[in-house]
Amino acid sequence: MKAVLVGQPNVGKSAVLNRLTGAEVIVSNYAGTSVELTRGNVRLGKKNIEVIDTPGIYSLTAASAEETITKELLSNESVNLVINVVDATSLARNLALTLELLGTAKPLLVLLNQMDRVRSKGMVIKHTELGRWLGVTVIPFSAVTGEGVAEVFDYLDRGLSEGFALPNPEVHKGNLQVLAEEGGFSCDGLCWACSHEKAKVSCHEEQIWGLQLQARALANKVLDYESRRRVQWLSRLEQLVDRPVLGALVLMLVLWVGFKLLLAFTGWTEGIIEGLFQPVQQFLAFCITKVLPDGFVSQVLSKGIPEGLLLPFALVLPAILMVSIFMAVLEDTGLLARYAVVLDRLGRALGISGQAVIPMALGFGCRTPAVIATRILPNPRERLVVITLLSIVIPCAATLGMIVAVINAFNAYPEAIAGSMLMAFIGLGLGLKKRFGVKQEEMVYELPPLRVPFVKTLVAKVRIRFRGFFTEVLPLLVIMSIGVRVLIDSGVLRFVAGMDRVTEYLFGVPAEAFAAVLITVIQRYLAPLVLLNLNLDPRQATIAISMIALSLPCLPVMVASWREVGAWNLGKIIATGLAISFTTGTVLNLVLPK
Repeated sequence: MKAVLVGQPNVGKSAVLNRLTGAEVIVSNYAGTSVELTRGNVRLGKKNIEVIDTPGIYSLTAASAEETITKELLSNESVNLVINVVDATSLARNLALTLELLGTAKPLLVLLNQMDRVRSKGMVIKHTELGRWLGVTVIPFSAVTGEGVAEVFDYLDRGLSEGFALPNPEVHKGNLQVLAEEGGFSCDGLCWACSHEKAKVSCHEEQIWGLQLQARALANKVLDYESRRRVQWLSRLEQLVDRPVLGALVLMLVLWVGFKLLLAFTGWTEGIIEGLFQPVQQFLAFCITKVLPDGFVSQVLSKGIPEGLLLPFALVLPAILMVSIFMAVLEDTGLLARYAVVLDRLGRALGISGQAVIPMALGFGCRTPAVIATRILPNPRERLVVITLLSIVIPCAATLGMIVAVINAFNAYPEAIAGSMLMAFIGLGLGLKKRFGVKQEEMVYELPPLRVPFVKTLVAKVRIRFRGFFTEVLPLLVIMSIGVRVLIDSGVLRFVAGMDRVTEYLFGVPAEAFAAVLITVIQRYLAPLVLLNLNLDPRQATIAISMIALSLPCLPVMVASWREVGAWNLGKIIATGLAISFTTGTVLNLVLPK
């Protein structure tokens, strides 16, 4: 059996999927998270229900990619149940889609999600009466607290045994006609539920407006307010953050504080982890030298493997932890969606919409899924622009960890590094806008309310994002550490040293540091491993790490970009990355004092 979750953007469908199925899906407080279909399974005894999470849509009548996916799924005969997830705090707006779903000829269950917030706002929803008006089952629900989960399971269990009842068209047609008469507006031509002849020829705008009128009238019927509404401090903070100028300053301050915390945390944990790992390193080195005969291989492995284990845990893991926590907090508090609004004006100056902040924000975790997330953007040219910016300018969490490690190890200049990345972002964006002339489309942003994140949800998100560290980052860093140790102990880097005169003149860095820039083609966060084994002064470290931070897309990003924009555009991205990296090194060599 298959059930489909359908709802407007930002109503909590993915959170409902997590709560019902236990599927670990990243839940974010901004539209566009569910670019593709996500699936989970509900086990009721020996019976299994496949639950499918669909992209958020406002209407079944639009023609965007999200609406097309959902409509095709709803027309599939294998779908046995539609679960309409409704943001109960915005009942009138959400019920417009519910009224459309009544016409899909599928059994319908309505979940009034976020009931915890409904009560905090002093609202009361008469869900039984709402179910009577709609002619379907309505269950109060909270994906955060677990309210309503047992009732949903009971409903599904009964449906598997007795069958799911189809909505009675006569019931809701008659009820909606009554609402229209009580509301003082005509139902003619307004929606599918009307039997008037004009409905067959009404335009799209009239249908949407009619649904909204009916949804508003229905919400007024079942919605009450307590005599005394509880005003939360979050509401006052929300009013502050949502101001155009002051809110933008607050959000930029939050980013700066997050970056400073990242620097402080990684610097603090590095010494602690090194102290804890020192006995482990010595034990591993001792075991390797005892097992292997004396020689080059034993020397390389006895140094490379312990170092390869220490560096990820001491440098990369704290950075990934902090970035994962920071991203989870921004998502669950509702601040990340506000960054999309704040950055909309800057984005338009660069030829992209503020909606592009979504894949770019994901890129600070891992750039490969961020490239795939560009599918939410409105046109192919904007997708190419954002993928180019992601590939060259945006550092992933592991790269941030290595950048911070180099800053702490050589006392590099973080302001110069951050300034270089910002200037490269703006310059590249302006250049791409001039080259492609991306057509701007007006965007309507739906801001979620500010809320205090739940610790359990934050821990789950961090755990999901942390998996990649042990399955991808750690093995690569161990292998790369062995490779770097081979280069050092074999003397191969001495041959590169012959280019010192050229690299010192152009970029102000030794040839070995320049070689690290080229290693970014494998993985960007592997390149700083070479720097950490060199003797660099702060100026050289600043230039070298800036060139690494602004260089080639790593291999996984190349593969994802190839699929999304093609080999020809990928070649352009690689050439652009090299040009920006070399230009950054040259400029910093000229402006930084020697």
